[in-house]
Amino acid sequence: MKSPTFLILIFSFWLCTSHADTIDMAALSGTCHNVTGNADGHLKIVFSEEGGKLGGFVSVSGWLRGGGKIAGTRSGMKFRFNTTDYTGLIIKWQGDVQDGKLSGEYYIDAQGGMPQQNGEWSVAPEGSRKAGAPCNANVTLSLLKMVLETSLNDPVKQADGTDIPGAQDLFKSIHPAGAGISIWVESLDVDWIADTQSRCYEDINKFRLNCVLYWQGILRPTGTTKLRFAYNVKLNAVTSAEIVESTGTTNKDVNNALLGVGSFLGEAAIKGLLGGK
Repeated sequence: MKSPTFLILIFSFWLCTSHADTIDMAALSGTCHNVTGNADGHLKIVFSEEGGKLGGFVSVSGWLRGGGKIAGTRSGMKFRFNTTDYTGLIIKWQGDVQDGKLSGEYYIDAQGGMPQQNGEWSVAPEGSRKAGAPCNANVTLSLLKMVLETSLNDPVKQADGTDIPGAQDLFKSIHPAGAGISIWVESLDVDWIADTQSRCYEDINKFRLNCVLYWQGILRPTGTTKLRFAYNVKLNAVTSAEIVESTGTTNKDVNNALLGVGSFLGEAAIKGLLGGK
């Protein structure tokens, strides 16, 4: 069982304290390309800005991994920030706003046995919230997707006390042999509580999550497995978990494994975001 992540705790702090009313927030999504390794990935960014300083989080998924907490600055249309993930991987990001998109380059110094790498990235806005403004659906859903994706990819402690990446933990629950690379949260559908105009986390009645597990296999070099979960907030329970499609062979008891993962997702998102500070 995973424990609530640092990301969840930070978002809880934003959303459950008055500090959330004093900062501007923006959610963006797009793609990134590692030029050195010729690999593509998905990119989610949530910025907070206060006094010219940037905070927030980045999530990299697909055939790439990385991201973490943001530390940087914005000057006009120029963004400069670093991220550090749970393995200690530091990525330096540089980007400029042009034609409604934020795009640029990223650099990874040689570290942890990895060679120096660089790449390109581009994201477009999903939603924004000015300081003092009420919650809006676009930002709420973007933050929830970020939390779920980061939670899925966080390390998971095994019975022998070692930690393995969340994608690998999910992979071995579904497939017989190979390695999980990352998990991308593709989309999120929400049923809001009736008779409320607010669009904060406490206004969510149910949500349905579609995600993709990227993996490397033995018989098949690369593959993907599309998953779908449904969670009822009032019941605090997963109501369905299924494999939509997969390019590889799956284990016989995969349904029980998926329900366990789905249970974690719902509890982590709802308890962490709504109840924890």
